[in-house]
Amino acid sequence: MLCDVVMPILMRDWPAAQINLPYVFRNLPAKRVVVVSSRRLEPLLPKDPRLYFVCEDDLLPGLTLQAVKDIMQERVYSTHRSGWLFQQFLKLGYARLCEDTAYITWDADTIPVRPVSFENEKGQLLFTLKEEYNPPYFETMENLLGLKKAVKESFIAENMIFDTALVKQMLEEMEANDRLPGKSFWEKILWAIPKESLQKSGFSEFETFGTYAVTRAPGRYELRRLATLRSGKNILGERPTPAMLDWAAESYDTISMEKFSVSTPLRFLAASERYRKNHTAMQLEEYKNQFRIIPAVYGWATHLWPNFKIWGGKYKRAWKQRFQNRREG
Repeated sequence: MLCDVVMPILMRDWPAAQINLPYVFRNLPAKRVVVVSSRRLEPLLPKDPRLYFVCEDDLLPGLTLQAVKDIMQERVYSTHRSGWLFQQFLKLGYARLCEDTAYITWDADTIPVRPVSFENEKGQLLFTLKEEYNPPYFETMENLLGLKKAVKESFIAENMIFDTALVKQMLEEMEANDRLPGKSFWEKILWAIPKESLQKSGFSEFETFGTYAVTRAPGRYELRRLATLRSGKNILGERPTPAMLDWAAESYDTISMEKFSVSTPLRFLAASERYRKNHTAMQLEEYKNQFRIIPAVYGWATHLWPNFKIWGGKYKRAWKQRFQNRREG
C-alpha cells in the first residue's frame, strides 16, 4: 500500500530533513512526500515530482499559527508551545485533504534506515508503540472525547499511519462536543487542555488518535515495536555519512537526530571504518549509556560536553593521585 507521507518541517529542521528525504523515499511506502511548512521553505525544496508542498497556514481554513497563538494568549497570556501544538493540528487536519484510505506522518528529523512497513498481511494498519506516560495527555483526551488510556504502552513515536476515515470521524466527534468553546477541532483541543498544561505538554495527537482507534475500531490496527535510536546525534554526529547510517541500520530501524540531542566525540568512533567492522551501533549506544558520559536527549544544553571533558580530567587526576598514594603507602 502506497500513501502520502506527511512531513511538517520547520526551517531549522531543513538540514536534517535534507539528509532524511532520500531514505524516506527509499524505505517508506511513499506515494509522495507532502511537505507542510512556511512559504520560506518552498524555494529550498529540490525539484522532485514526488515532493508536494503545502503552506502550513493554508492547509485548512482558519487554522493558522497566529490563530493558535490568539487562543493561547486569551487563555494563559502566553504563546509558548503554540508551534508545537500547531504542527499536531496540521497532522490531524490533513485527513480532510487526503484522498487515500490512509496517510503516514513522519518526523523530519527521523531517518528510516531500514524499510518500514505500515500494514500487515491481514490488511491491518500498524501502530508503533513506545514507553511514555504523561497524565495531562489523557486528561485532555477525556475532556475532548470521554476516553481513558487504553493500552499500557504509549503511541507516541516518530511516526504514525492514520486511517483517514477514522481521523475524520474523531475530529467530527471533537467538534460535536458542546461543552467546549470553539467550532473547529483544533479550537476544541486548545480549550480542552487544562490551563496549567497549555504551555507544557498538554496534548498528543498520537496518544489521542491511538486510543481512539483501538477503542472505537478494535481490530483495525495491530500493535508493534520498532528498533529506534532517539539520540542519534550522540553517537553519529550532526551529519552522518551514508556508510555510518548503513552501519546503524544493522541495529536499528530508525535513527532520530533531534535538536535536543548533542553531537559528542563518540561520533569519531562511528566514523571509523575499523571500529564499525568490529562493533555495532547498538553496542556504542550501550557504551554511552553504561558510563553516562553523554547528556540525555531532553537534558542539558549543548555546552555540556566540554563540562564533561573538564570533569573527566579532574576525575582522572584524582584517581592517578589516589593510585600514587597507595603505591607510596
